[in-house]
Formats: sequence, structure tokens, C-alpha cells
Amino acid sequence: MKIDLDCLSCALKMTSRNARLITKDIELQRKIMIEVIKALEAINWDSIPIEFTFIVNNVITKVTGNPDPFKEFRKKSNDMVLKIYPKLKKMIEESADRLETAVKLSAAGNSIDFGAYVQPDLHESIEKAMKGRLAINDYGEFREKVLEAENLIYFLDNAGEIVFDRLLIEAMLDIRSKPFKSITLVVKGGPAMGDVIPEDVEYVGLDKLPNVKIRCVSNGTEGTGPWLLSETVRSWIREHDLRVFKGHANFEAYHEEADSFFILMVKCPIVAKMVGAPIESFILKHSR
Repeated sequence: MKIDLDCLSCALKMTSRNARLITKDIELQRKIMIEVIKALEAINWDSIPIEFTFIVNNVITKVTGNPDPFKEFRKKSNDMVLKIYPKLKKMIEESADRLETAVKLSAAGNSIDFGAYVQPDLHESIEKAMKGRLAINDYGEFREKVLEAENLIYFLDNAGEIVFDRLLIEAMLDIRSKPFKSITLVVKGGPAMGDVIPEDVEYVGLDKLPNVKIRCVSNGTEGTGPWLLSETVRSWIREHDLRVFKGHANFEAYHEEADSFFILMVKCPIVAKMVGAPIESFILKHSR
């Protein structure tokens, strides 16, 4: 998915929202906006929308002088969901289909997103997901693949949301009654707004799952990992027979990957049009 003209207005909205989140200094907020506008002049229209997240993050980092300006907010997001982890776990265990319930909750968890076009309430999203159906529901294929696969690669998205991903992987292991030979968790190699980095994986206990290894992709800064669409990352994907991509950015980057599963809340009119599902709906999509 390449950058669309409407992505520019979305990027500016994301910038103003996060500038206000990071600092109360009006002059700094204005400077962040101006510097992002300048950076957008040089955008490569053949790149993918996540480039905007990297641009906004890098500008905020430079203007504030803080190498990880969203660290506190990632921790708050993680703590918020860890607090309700026992309740969510009980919901899964008491449901008629534990894996399906975990998928729905994971999709609802995608509402936690500092860069989203819309900002849904998490608890409302959970309630909506549990009461309704997935707008795109390839659950049959997903369950079959979970039961037969040997190696799982899971591209994580946002802090806080990863607690829901932990619940989903735990549900996978539960119905399999055996571990995967390997679980590869893909995160950003350095801070990028609310995106997961290795310390978040460890903070929420995802690293304690059996046979886990963490791999890092670039956060838009040199030396933080291979580029998302590099042959290196493509080779990681090919090494695994169960491929799960979580959230908007991962869908935008990898939607053409064959035999892969995408779990997300639709939060953007462009993605809504691509998948044929309304904004704020939940999807589990299999790319055949």
C-alpha cells in the first residue's frame, strides 16, 4: 500500500494530537508542526504510510531533545491492559470458543494507537467486539493453521495492545496442547511513538512464552534493524508457516504477503475501502 493524498492530512492530524500529548509548551507544539510540514515536502510517494509515523516521531524527538518521548505513554498503555489481564483471561476461558474470543479481543486491542485516524475507546471496543461479529472473518482457516503450524511469526503493533496479543498466543498454545517449535515476535528496533520495542515485550511477559525469539525491524532510523520491506524481513516471513500481522501499519506494509493473517480494527477510510469493511469494524483476514 503506497501513500495516498489523504495520508497527508492524516499525518498532520496525528502530529498535532501527539505534539499536545508530549508537551504543553505552545511554542514547541508549533515548532513540531512546522518541522513535520517541512519534512513532508520530501516524502517519497512510493513509500508506505508508516513513513509518516517515523517522520513525526523523529521530529518530536529532535525538537524535544528526548530520545524516547513516548516511553511514559507506552508504559501507561501496558499497565492499563495488564491491570485487566485477569478479567480478559477469564472471558476467554469461559467462552464457547477460546481462540475465537481471543482473536476478537486482540482486534479490539488494536484500538490503542497513537497514530490512528480515529481514536476509539478501548473498553467500548472490547464490548463491541464481544457482542458483534468480525466484519471479515477467516477464522476457520486461522484455527486450522494454528493447529497444524510448527513455527509462528507475529508482527506486533502497539504497546498496551501487546497484552491482547499475549492472550491470543496463549489461546493458540492452549488449543494446540503443545508449543510451537519457534515463536518469532517482530518489533521496532527503536522508539517510534507507541510502537512496541523489545523492552515492552519483556515488560508484559511475552518473552516468557515457550521458544520465543525477538527480531527488530527499523523504526525509520539507521541501525535499528532491517527495513520493513527488505529481503531480510521477507526471509523471516518465509521461515514460518503461521504468519500473523497485527494492526494497520503491518497490514499496509505486508497485505500482499501470501498465506498470512491480518488482525486489526479498521481505522482509516483508505484501508476500509481496500478491505471492504467499515471504519471501527474488526477483521481477521487471510491472504490466500
